Amino acid sequence: MDLPESKGARAEVSSTVEQRGPGFETCVRESFAGRSARLMGHEQLKTNVHRLRVEVDGGERSLVAKWSDPVVVRRCWLVARRWLPAVGLEDHGPPLLAIAAAANGAGAWHIYDDLGGRSVSTDRPLDGEVEAAIDAIAGVHTALAEHRFVPEFRLWGGDRGIQFYSANLRDAVAALGSLDLDRHGAEAVAARDALHERLCELQHEAPERAQVLAASGGPETLLHGDLWPTNAVVVPDAQGVRVRLIDWDEAGAGPTGFDLATFLGRFDSSQRPGILEAYRQAVDRLAGWSLPGERELNLIFETAAYARLASLLVWSIAASHGASDWLVERLGEVAEWLDEVSPVLAPA
Repeated sequence: MDLPESKGARAEVSSTVEQRGPGFETCVRESFAGRSARLMGHEQLKTNVHRLRVEVDGGERSLVAKWSDPVVVRRCWLVARRWLPAVGLEDHGPPLLAIAAAANGAGAWHIYDDLGGRSVSTDRPLDGEVEAAIDAIAGVHTALAEHRFVPEFRLWGGDRGIQFYSANLRDAVAALGSLDLDRHGAEAVAARDALHERLCELQHEAPERAQVLAASGGPETLLHGDLWPTNAVVVPDAQGVRVRLIDWDEAGAGPTGFDLATFLGRFDSSQRPGILEAYRQAVDRLAGWSLPGERELNLIFETAAYARLASLLVWSIAASHGASDWLVERLGEVAEWLDEVSPVLAPA
């Protein structure tokens, strides 16, 4: 199944607040202080993301400006300027040039060099691009495993291990239990109650899932946190295919299965064993890691999927203030998505 992006519901919360930041001219000044630079034009790529055309010292440069809230601003700065450089992997992450912050502290623009590449495609079998993405992912996972920065990953990005599962299930159960949907009719109340019962069942599974994660989840490391193939960008390179990982808004600490579940889940089931094998070989080559078997991996991936859906539900209830018609529809969607969670690795 295609799980919804984890950032979606949080964006629904933040979009209710008008965000204003510095103008793009300020972004250009921050990016090229002391140099001759001027803004030539810009285009909106998606909500809060713009491409800027800039003349610098007589030549033209393309930048990407992305508006984020203060916590995400700090987290992404740490990824680009502290955590990845600490292990020599700054070229695996986003090319951050500068930050232009709002005077009121509401947020800031991240200013990046435009990589000029494209996202890794999911429409074809394992090839050089996917292998390059796997090498980048495995490089980050192994280089920062059990690193002294792991407490920082957790502080600034949160925990994506069993705590992420347990906390989100607990919050989702409590949030559903507080919803008064009587005015929406008996069908809405029944849907809420059925979803509440399903989440309670998942909550009771936490000890078993914790046991598997402890035994087979591997070391804690820096996770991208939202590792869709769209966030793996193929960039021009004279030496061959190279991939950089962008959009680290959801970065945090946890076992590698959280990232792998997200990445593998976007490919056709027939392609996943080959991609996983490439990751097995990469982490073995880089750090001597051995991944667990298919059964354990599937349970780890499933745990990550359920945790993300519970998180989505919590943020959806917050966005709706517990009273919108849209929320009733979302409850039905979450119930369907829970039912559609299936093994990432199909039985042979």
